[in-house]
Amino acid sequence: MKNKISIFALGITVILGGCYSYKPPPDAISGTTFTGATKKAHTDLPKGCRKLSLEQTKQIALDNNPNYQATRHTMVAATARFYKSLSAYLPTITATYDMTNNQYTPANRGGVGSQGNGDFNSSKNGALNGRWLIFNGLIRTMDMLAAKHQEKASVALNQDARRLLIEAVTVAYNNILLAKENIRIAKSDELFNTQLYDETKLKFNAGALPLSDMLNFEIKVNNAKTKVIDEEYNFFTSRSILAELMGLTSAILPRDIFPKLKAKNEQFSIDVGVYLNTALKNRPDLKAHREIMNAAKYNVYAKWGAFSPTLSLNTSWGYSRTDGGDSGRWKYTPHSKDRSFNYGFEAQWVLFNGGSRIASLREAQANLAKEKELLTEKWIAVVAEVRQAYEDQNRKSQQIIIYRKNLTLVGQNRDLIEESYKAGNESITRLNESQNDLVNADSNYVHSIIDLENAKTKLNAAIGVVN
Repeated sequence: MKNKISIFALGITVILGGCYSYKPPPDAISGTTFTGATKKAHTDLPKGCRKLSLEQTKQIALDNNPNYQATRHTMVAATARFYKSLSAYLPTITATYDMTNNQYTPANRGGVGSQGNGDFNSSKNGALNGRWLIFNGLIRTMDMLAAKHQEKASVALNQDARRLLIEAVTVAYNNILLAKENIRIAKSDELFNTQLYDETKLKFNAGALPLSDMLNFEIKVNNAKTKVIDEEYNFFTSRSILAELMGLTSAILPRDIFPKLKAKNEQFSIDVGVYLNTALKNRPDLKAHREIMNAAKYNVYAKWGAFSPTLSLNTSWGYSRTDGGDSGRWKYTPHSKDRSFNYGFEAQWVLFNGGSRIASLREAQANLAKEKELLTEKWIAVVAEVRQAYEDQNRKSQQIIIYRKNLTLVGQNRDLIEESYKAGNESITRLNESQNDLVNADSNYVHSIIDLENAKTKLNAAIGVVN
């Protein structure tokens, strides 16, 4: 019953399906210059987009990322191959027609020469032939089932491409927020040392502080400036990477559309077994390997079918007509007119073909064994990936608490040492150390926020749960 429904669906698809339609790539890629393309030819952010949330970023990437779109086309092609395999259950109907006109055919080639009646003759033949394969050792059934599992594998690979894209987009988005925070930290360090440099310069001019103190803060200002330049480059690179993942032909995103970094809840208490069970059930790449293995299994069954006989029904309806004429009268008169109709049954069994079937069977069995090993490898890799991602998130969940607390302590310490230095009770070396500690503590904290968010993303991707 299911096969009949599938065959009916195939017929409807052939009649009504038409050509394959899809969203074409941007016009800009067909050009040879970047600046020569109009803005309309490029893929860009939605009109009026002033702030870009993570959810918007994901959706734009799913709509435009070329690699993800390619997996969708692959999926459609696999579906078409499955429906193509169903056509093997239907009869083949062929219409033929031919016409041959002979004039002055020599007698030595079967004609009557150039004199007398019959100088002209023509033959017309038409036929409608049908052939229906009844049985071929279940080869077409096994081919259909293999194609079905290949289709399922392509669907799973499309889902896996989505999983990996969402993971990459989230990490790239978080890295942009981190780059913004690093710029803030570097500029804060620059501002702090600039203020101390200005104060020290006044005291140096008044003879209250040595030149070395003023030069110390000037050096610190310059170091902070170079750090700002580095972080600006990292910010640019992160925006370019995200734009590429989003499928934007400009390959860059504006700098002022991203929100500020906010720390989220770092609670983490679920047992690793829950994550492992979820991963083994949901990971699309693992599903794809299972489907590919099933397809290889049915390919083996199909090779066994080649040892069976094939049974077919044949039928033909047509006609054959020959006309001849007198060259003097230029008139054709029918000499014969025949119609034909026949049908029959054909059985064929290949008894020996040089061992080709045995070799094909062995090849299919080896491919099946290979797919089983690859499935085993993927299964182990998924378990290892989940365990590592779980421990990484657990580690970073603990670290962020310490980094947050340490930032508060180091900030208080730096402020106390700064006041003591200005009062002449603390050395400039100790002040430099406390400022460096504050910069490092601030950097460690913002990194821990991003690291934890990325760890959550990697763990979700490892178990096959993506939004």
